Amino acid sequence: MFFYFDLRDSDKQNERGLLSSLLVQFCHTSDRFSQTLSSLYSVYGNGLRQPNRYALIECLKDILELPEQREIYIVVDALDECPNVSGLPMPRELVLTIMEELIDIHLPHVHFCVTSRLEVDIRSVLEALQLHEVPLHEQAGHNQDISDYIEHIVSSDPKMQRWREEDGRLVVKTLNERGGGM
Repeated sequence: MFFYFDLRDSDKQNERGLLSSLLVQFCHTSDRFSQTLSSLYSVYGNGLRQPNRYALIECLKDILELPEQREIYIVVDALDECPNVSGLPMPRELVLTIMEELIDIHLPHVHFCVTSRLEVDIRSVLEALQLHEVPLHEQAGHNQDISDYIEHIVSSDPKMQRWREEDGRLVVKTLNERGGGM
C-alpha cells in the first residue's frame, strides 16, 4: 500500500486522504478486507454520512489485524508535505498520531516505510518509534542520481540549451551543492 502526500492535491494532504487511500487499496487486494470496509460503510448509512477519522482508523486496524495474512508493506511518502499549519489539531499532527498508533500495534506482518525531510515534529515522533533511519542525502548513489537528473534537464531542455555553456554549468553546480539531497 502506498500513499504520497502531495502539496498540489488537497485530498492528499491530511489524515482522511491517507486513511481513505489505504482502505481503498486494501479493498482492491482482498475480499476479507472489502467486507471489513463494507461493514463500516453500512454503519454510516451506506454512504449518506462520512465516517470520522476514529472510525477510519479502527477500520484500518481491523484490516491489519485480520488473522492469517501475508506480509503487508505500507509506504507513506513525503510526510513533510502534509501541512503543518495553524489550526487545532494540525493536519501533520493528526497524521503523525495515526502513524504512531498504527506502528504501536506491533503486528509482525505489517511493515512501514515513511519518507520525509526530518522536520522537528516529524523527527521527534519517528525517533520515539525507534525506526531505522536511512538519510538519503548522505548516500552517494542518491546524490549521483540527482546530479545526473539535473544535468539531463539542463542539457535537454530547449530553453536551457540557449544558455551560455558556463551558465548551464553554474546552474548544475549550484543545484548539486545546495540541493541538500532534494
